[in-house]
Amino acid sequence: QKIGTKNQVYDSIHVRRGDKLIMEARDEVVKYWRSQGHSDEENLPTNYIPFAHYLSQFKKEECLVNQLGEVIRIPRVVYVATDDPVVVKEEIANLPNRIDDRTVLWNDCHELSFYFNPTDESAFHLNGDGETGFSDGTEDTCFNRYHRNIASIADMVILAKSRTFVGEFNSNWGRLMRTMRVRLDLPTLQDDGGNIYIDKKAGGALPKYSKTLDMRIAWGPRTPRLPGQ
Repeated sequence: QKIGTKNQVYDSIHVRRGDKLIMEARDEVVKYWRSQGHSDEENLPTNYIPFAHYLSQFKKEECLVNQLGEVIRIPRVVYVATDDPVVVKEEIANLPNRIDDRTVLWNDCHELSFYFNPTDESAFHLNGDGETGFSDGTEDTCFNRYHRNIASIADMVILAKSRTFVGEFNSNWGRLMRTMRVRLDLPTLQDDGGNIYIDKKAGGALPKYSKTLDMRIAWGPRTPRLPGQ
């Protein structure tokens, strides 16, 4: 299935793991597991925040009911960008309320169908250990690096154009998405002279010229730093 084609609505999730969670975001991982009743920092169930926690951003409060009182399902195509695709796919396979191989029913009404980048899972995004290749002994090449760069750019564009983005601001990608999801939102109301209409009821404030597409922060800081900081 093609993602991001004209007029198609889809959502996206970015799951950054690896070195970010080992170093910079370790405290956030510990904080999450403490909230789940695990206080031993040296013996946590996982060294990352589970994928299911990202899905909690698709909230039960969004569910609607019809005239018969039945919950109306909301179909969502969800693109998942991650540097840990093998584990994330295993987590999806273990989710409850499965409808088919790629779809689950979440919080009673969200019918989530997951899609991934078809890139080789053993060499995803910018992984690798420099000139020595990969820790599993796989040799790296210029072609493989080019392939991963193109896959990363494709992921970035898809995430930026999604209806709803679920991620975090700990990673550079998450902070960059905050910038890439800003859209120009010019005012449409003008007076007879072509001047911008000022809403006096709002205290004479000028209208905003931009908006940010729906972003839902799964964990960590709610205020983004600039990309690269």
